[in-house]
Amino acid sequence: MGPRTRFRFAVALLAIGLLAACTSGSGVRRAPATTAKPVPASAKPLPASLAQAKGWLAYSTMIGDDDRIHLTRPDGSQDHELFTDMQGTVIRADFSHDGRLAFQHRESEQVSNAYIAKADGTGARVIAKCEAGKCDREYPAWSPDSQQLVTTVALGQAVVPLPPPVFALSIITVKTQAVRIILKHPSKQFRENLPRWSPDGRKLVFFRWRGTKISPTENSPDAQTAIFTVNVDGTGLKQLTPWTLRCGDPDWSPDGSLIVCGTYPPNNFDVGPGELYVLKPDGSDLHPLTKYGTSGPRAAHPRFTPDGKTILFIRASSKVWDTPPRHVYALELASGQETPVLTKRDVYTRPSLQP
Repeated sequence: MGPRTRFRFAVALLAIGLLAACTSGSGVRRAPATTAKPVPASAKPLPASLAQAKGWLAYSTMIGDDDRIHLTRPDGSQDHELFTDMQGTVIRADFSHDGRLAFQHRESEQVSNAYIAKADGTGARVIAKCEAGKCDREYPAWSPDSQQLVTTVALGQAVVPLPPPVFALSIITVKTQAVRIILKHPSKQFRENLPRWSPDGRKLVFFRWRGTKISPTENSPDAQTAIFTVNVDGTGLKQLTPWTLRCGDPDWSPDGSLIVCGTYPPNNFDVGPGELYVLKPDGSDLHPLTKYGTSGPRAAHPRFTPDGKTILFIRASSKVWDTPPRHVYALELASGQETPVLTKRDVYTRPSLQP
């Protein structure tokens, strides 16, 4: 997320001073981390999850002052920008199982909305359009049956320097554009980010960001994040990771057995030690997949491949997110081996492989 995008909620949670919320109980399991074994870029055979993939690999990158979505084949061929007729930021691509693409669009400093298109980027149209002063949608994600989208939503009129009064999650039925709001709460409490569906369509995983003291910026190192799950009807809210771990950007494995997250999610922290963790959906067996340390590279934006055997992620050269290069890597769960996938650009963001 660029500085201009962050500014909209930069002071969203000033002076909230929340009491610490309950964790799932056991906290972080002190298990040995899998030490990633990088493959030299000069000899980079792709993991089978990517080499055998038939669809597109979507990612975002900076074009001028805005994030823009690109499509490429996993081997780097046929790389091209989508939605060139749309001005502003076009970001956060998510593929459906029936061959469509959801994404987020914001023109200049206007309202952010969820869009859908064909997987090749044609036929883009807005879904459940938000109007200025009423709502603002981000992080669209498809349901497993390709019939619904979940998004984060800000409700009401923002009065600078204050945020909109309410944050929530919204579930949209694409065919009718009917919207159902869940987890609605005052914006002074926390903010939801990156909701993702469970493979059975019954739950959502997402993370919350909260401030811990008065701060002029959302990127305060004192801020915290935690992973939560909730039933799609808004019941059964459960915290899975401790606030102090600062894990965010979760994704659900295709078989529903694991959730992956990354510490110090970069849309909330400009600087921080980014490590990948996995856990079971009940919050147990939380353990690291990477062990970069505070001075090593930084992992972010993890996403399972459709076969569940590999995690795509962004590997930044240092813990300072805005310092390039930031490349797309693949981590094979069975071996712990890291392989560079896309390295030609200086900056990549949020890779997503089409099912």
